[in-house]
Amino acid sequence: MGRTKRKLATEVAEYDVRTKILHWVFAAGILYASAVGYALHFIPPGRIHTGLSHLNMSLASVLILLFPFRVWWRIVRPEPAPPQGLSVGQVHAARMIQTVIYAAIFAVLASGYLMVPDGYWFFGFAWVPTPFAKGAATDFFFMVHRIGCAALVSLVGLHLGGVILHTFVKPIGLLRRMA
Repeated sequence: MGRTKRKLATEVAEYDVRTKILHWVFAAGILYASAVGYALHFIPPGRIHTGLSHLNMSLASVLILLFPFRVWWRIVRPEPAPPQGLSVGQVHAARMIQTVIYAAIFAVLASGYLMVPDGYWFFGFAWVPTPFAKGAATDFFFMVHRIGCAALVSLVGLHLGGVILHTFVKPIGLLRRMA
């Protein structure tokens, strides 16, 4: 007998391939940039610091270019049905946290660009100018960036906590939706 249009109760409504790719590109980029960004505070100035810093800014630039598309796609794509086993409140809480994560990503990417004085090399081959010289504006955006990064890491931790809970403790096939 052929498949019907309705999913069986045991099947999980998955996200589409484009959503999955964008999710994992941003997840990898955010995790890498967070780790390297914090590590840069402990690496003395020099070639390694400069190289990692420019690589971090280059990867963030890719995310900046992809971010409007990701937001647009989130708005226009069909939303898969929520997993069975979640209450309406849990579904609303998860969507709210995801929305706040998007806002934090925007704040981190925008402030990250604006805090860089005088520009940077995009993957070593193209100079990217930035609007401010070192001073009060870059110091302000650096502070916004640090607060935004801390908020984003906290939100991602909350998101991961939900994934772990609903994958291992109260399994509902949550991770399979994005895998």
